[in-house]
Amino acid sequence: MFKKISQLTAASTLLTSVFMTEAKAKDDFFVLNTVALHFENFQDRNAIVPGVGWEYSPSNHLGWHIGTFSDSFGSQATYAGVNYATRSVRIMTRDVRLMLGATVLRKQYHVDTDVQTKIVPLPAVEISLTDKTVLNISGSPEIDYKGEHSNAVMFFQIKMNMD
Repeated sequence: MFKKISQLTAASTLLTSVFMTEAKAKDDFFVLNTVALHFENFQDRNAIVPGVGWEYSPSNHLGWHIGTFSDSFGSQATYAGVNYATRSVRIMTRDVRLMLGATVLRKQYHVDTDVQTKIVPLPAVEISLTDKTVLNISGSPEIDYKGEHSNAVMFFQIKMNMD
């Protein structure tokens, strides 16, 4: 686990230096993966999915994300991808922004299957909790396509600004 974290840290440092030309202070986040809520077969899955990652997500610019976590079946999962985040909008007392992107995700997708690598969409809503902490809510709908079935899931992350 330590080796994987050090590799992720080195990769995120390299990617940040490449993309940092116009970065603002609130663009880099240390990510804690927390909970995955499945809408079907939840009794067969772990809701707590601990993990760590790094995200660079400047508003109105292309960003990236990378990390590792324990998936819903207890397998070690890894992810990397690109993202685009809108500017924050103030709603009541919180800043909210939307993210779209794509992620290469290596994890166990179904009971009694091996770990697989797939490209998955990344829709997300971010809600500020404090000046330096954000709640990221993402997920995917239930999909049936060409014999593949995916379970609908909501995924929660806590992101901490590292300025």
